Amino acid sequence: MPGVLIISRDWQSRALLRAQLIEESCDVLAFVSPEQARAALAKVERSKGEGQKSKLKSRSTFSPGLVIADISAVSDRGEIERLASLARSLPADAPLWVIASRGEPGEGWIELLREAHLEEVFFRPIDGGELVARIKSRIGG
Repeated sequence: MPGVLIISRDWQSRALLRAQLIEESCDVLAFVSPEQARAALAKVERSKGEGQKSKLKSRSTFSPGLVIADISAVSDRGEIERLASLARSLPADAPLWVIASRGEPGEGWIELLREAHLEEVFFRPIDGGELVARIKSRIGG
């Protein structure tokens, strides 16, 4: 089953969604920023190519099938652009879902992300159980 890549600066939201998905037997990686996610995925790719054991050996088969980004804590356009760049670098069958607050600063972020496989936008408040069910349905779980 494809994995879920979570990006959120808010550790509580990130940890809660990760825990819920793990409870549902989903393969999950969670990071604070798009840069951290990109670096970790690059290590996974290198370890696959080298056939070496690595600290990420349990993750070496991780294949993102969905990216979920919480942009509520993001205040600058640069972070949105880095998220879009990361999402564009992944296969097209790994869409981007965004969790945001209504009236999020930085108007135009939806347009920036639309070009990066943006598939869904969820505005707060959201039902965590419903979100997990939709994620499982999307990745085939």
